[in-house]
Amino acid sequence: MTLHSLKDYSGTFDPDFRYEDLSREALVRLLREWGIYVHLLSQAVGASAYINYGPEAAEKLAIDEWRGASPIATQRIRAALNIDGDDVPAIFKSLQLDPGFVQQYMDVRFEVVDSKRGYFELDYCGALEDAEAAGEETVVRVCHRIEDATFSPTIQAVNPRARVRAVHRPPREDKRQKPVCRWEVWIEDEAVPDEESYITRITRQLSAASFEFDKAAGSPGGD
Repeated sequence: MTLHSLKDYSGTFDPDFRYEDLSREALVRLLREWGIYVHLLSQAVGASAYINYGPEAAEKLAIDEWRGASPIATQRIRAALNIDGDDVPAIFKSLQLDPGFVQQYMDVRFEVVDSKRGYFELDYCGALEDAEAAGEETVVRVCHRIEDATFSPTIQAVNPRARVRAVHRPPREDKRQKPVCRWEVWIEDEAVPDEESYITRITRQLSAASFEFDKAAGSPGGD
């Protein structure tokens, strides 16, 4: 089999199949599906918590879920793709690769003002469509309480003195309003870094948080 030759996985089963066998186009399709899986997994767990324990428990679970995993995932992605620095462009690079911002399912636009300030906005948000279908209370829960509690730990994994606030966000009076939300990110040099969440510290103890892939296997020509 030629390296990077498979445009899909039709045909004969290969017991030695590796991601490296897929073409760039196939890897992009797979990566997008993985991003959707992150959302499906999160929403399925949240729905179970809602059904069994109520909306407050589902909200707390969603916050702990993202606060626990997102800072660690951000740091791992930065290391994997050699994203250095701790300024606003470095933060935005990490957000561009964040599995919570699945490309197309989340149409995210970025604007860098300078090294210490910038904005991002969502022109389309699939998660918002689900929240709006459930009613305004769910929109406020998702777009206010959950995001306020989870955006900060994500960007502070890049710079502990980074801050984020909503410029505007749902509920929307007009469902055609674009962008659906806009956020400001800035570096506050004198800010006291927030203490890392207990759930993040617990998550850091899991094997997935510290697992190291075989770098040679992920490189062209690797075994």
